[in-house]
Parts: sequence; structure tokens; C-alpha cells
Amino acid sequence: MFYDQIQNRSDWSWCHNPGCAGRSGKGAYWMAQYQGSPSRTGPGTEFYNSGVWANALWWNKFGAQNWTHNFLSDFWIYLDGNSWNAAQALEYDVFQFVGGFNYMVGSQCDVGVGVWDTWDESSGNWYHTSVPCPKFSPNAWHHIQSYVTTDTNAHTYTYRVLVVDGQSYQLNVTRKARYLGWGDNLGALSLFATRGFALWAGTSIAARSTLNDRGIVRYAAGLQASVGH
Repeated sequence: MFYDQIQNRSDWSWCHNPGCAGRSGKGAYWMAQYQGSPSRTGPGTEFYNSGVWANALWWNKFGAQNWTHNFLSDFWIYLDGNSWNAAQALEYDVFQFVGGFNYMVGSQCDVGVGVWDTWDESSGNWYHTSVPCPKFSPNAWHHIQSYVTTDTNAHTYTYRVLVVDGQSYQLNVTRKARYLGWGDNLGALSLFATRGFALWAGTSIAARSTLNDRGIVRYAAGLQASVGH
């Protein structure tokens, strides 16, 4: 099953307050769909967050897809010049809720540390990998692809492969799901943490970020996602 142009879907949800997104809850945040510039292959979506040490969270749900356990996310991001100083972390997740268990397969570019992190839902913590994630060059498109799997019998999920701008990294890191009792669902999530400015091209923070061509996960023109057995 293939979800294409996710950034253009009409049923996005969002939050900014500390109880939902974490951090300070300060500043402004918004998303603007159907942006013609910058754009790669069609309209993109811009995400903006201007708070100091603030998070902004956006997510989109596709409905229950309990039969699938393999997920390939493919999307492009474009950051404005302010992102060089403002961005603290750029998070892109695939999540699956099955039988009350939350498989939050979260990945983030920890700009402050300079590496990619993986999320452990059971403990509620981020863990650094050895995969480098230096600051993305602004005013240019960057291609991110991620292959992850879930095991709803063992209540675990595994980060398999991460590809950034054509460079492939084998992860093979397994984390544990957590029981929350939520209804079955599948979706994609994006969170942008800032130090105090903005990003553009899929993500913003007094700095803006634009998302284009997103497969299963995120903003960009042509955002798409593939799921399968």
C-alpha cells in the first residue's frame, strides 16, 4: 500500500503546548500547504516554529493497518537560512497502534549533538546512534529515506536502514513498544524543536522548513509512504 503526497492531506493535526509537544510552548507555529516555492515535483508544505526552546508537533493518521509490519518512508526537506542557528532537532516518525500498544518508531536529527537518534517508546528516551547528522545546508533539498519494521507479537520495532542524501546506514536497532490502550491506527509525525528561530521547507522555526514528495512520513512536495507485509 502506498500513501503519496502526505504533506497535502487535509486531516493533519498539531500541537505546541508543553503537555503535548514538550518544551516551553512559547512562540508561534503554523503549517502552510500547497507552496509553489520551494518545490521539487509539486506543491510542498511549510512548517514554522518560532519559540525559544519550543517544540511544534504535526501528525497525520491513515487508519488501522494492523496487517502490515514493514514501512518505507521517503521524503525531501528544505530548510531556510535561520535553521543554521535556530534548529535543535528535526524529528520524523512512523507510528502504529495495535492492540493498545504504541509502536512509535521515531527518528530525529539531533542538530545539537550532530547525530541521528532513535526513540525507545517503553522508556520514553532518545538514544544516540553513530550515524552523523551535521547541520543540513540551508536553501537546498535533502533526501531522507527510512526502512523500519514492527513485531506486534513481541511488541517491538526495529530500525533497519536510514539513507540520507544517498548515503546508506545500517542501524538494526530494536526498541520496545508501550501499552497505552489507544485505538488501532497508522500514521506519520513530524516535530521541530528550536533554540529560538525558524526553519523552512518542511520545517520551520522562526526558521522554516518545507516538506516535499513525502512517502509515508512527512512534508515535502510528493510525500509518500509504502507499507507491506
